[in-house]
Amino acid sequence: MSNNLSLSYTSTEEAPEEGARKAQIHILPRRLKGLAASSGTIEGPCTILTGLENLHKVEDGTILVCQAASPKLAVVMHKLKALVTERGGPLAIASRYAREYEVPAVVGVNRIMQTVRDGDFIRVDGSNGTVEVTG
Repeated sequence: MSNNLSLSYTSTEEAPEEGARKAQIHILPRRLKGLAASSGTIEGPCTILTGLENLHKVEDGTILVCQAASPKLAVVMHKLKALVTERGGPLAIASRYAREYEVPAVVGVNRIMQTVRDGDFIRVDGSNGTVEVTG
């Protein structure tokens, strides 16, 4: 298996054979490419933000992963260690906030919300526009 892939196993309902189980196996990329938005490299556990109504749950030192940025993110930018978004570009609001708060950021990372889970360790390289799942 390539160093750039990881394997995820999810057990599903019982299979037709008695006692057997069906399984879904997903091969997930370990390194994802996006657009460099704010320079710097940081590694740590990530927090998935599924909706802006959960902004109050963002803790200090968080590597935040979200679908897209919003002006509402401004209230938590001072808490972030890094920012990763699935949508957006170098001129998007997330990029601007990240540069202003000197937070490494990668934006436009296709499938990041399906690839990482809350608490996964990731390395965000805002200079090269990559996000790597490290654990």
